[in-house]
Amino acid sequence: MTKDPTPAEALAAIQRSQQDIQRKVAAGSWRYDIGYSAICSMMVGTQALDMPLSTLGVAVGVLLLTVLFRREANRLGVSITGLSPRRARWVAIGLGMVLIPLMVLAILLNHFATSGVMLALGAAALMATAFVFCLIGSRLWLRVYRRETGVDQ
Repeated sequence: MTKDPTPAEALAAIQRSQQDIQRKVAAGSWRYDIGYSAICSMMVGTQALDMPLSTLGVAVGVLLLTVLFRREANRLGVSITGLSPRRARWVAIGLGMVLIPLMVLAILLNHFATSGVMLALGAAALMATAFVFCLIGSRLWLRVYRRETGVDQ
C-alpha cells in the first residue's frame, strides 16, 4: 500500500500534470488545423446549396468537428474547448464572428447568382476565404494559448 502524499506533494503533482498538458497543447498540430479549416470551409460552402443540402452540410460539418475534437482530446489526454485561457477565448469567438458573415454571403449567393458558374466560383471563393481565416485563427489561438499559459516552444 502506498503512503498518502502530503499536501505539498499532491500540489506539486497537480502542477506537473497541468504543465504536461499545457506542453502537449502548445505543441500544436498542423493536421488538426488543416482538418478544422477544411471542415469549416465545407460548412461555409454548403450554404450556397439549396435546402436541404445546405442544412445537411452544416450537420455533417458539426459531426466532423465533433470527431476531430474527440480525436484531438484522445491524443492530448484532455478536452480543450478553445474557450480558455481568457484571451484565447476571444480569438475563438472572433473566428466564429468571421464565419457567420461568410455563411450569410453564401446563402445570399445561392439566391442571387445568375448562373451555375457564378454560384460555383462564388462558393469556391468563400470557401477559400473561410479556409484561410480558420487556418490563421487556429494558429493565432495556439500562439495566444502559449503566451497566456507561459509555455514556450
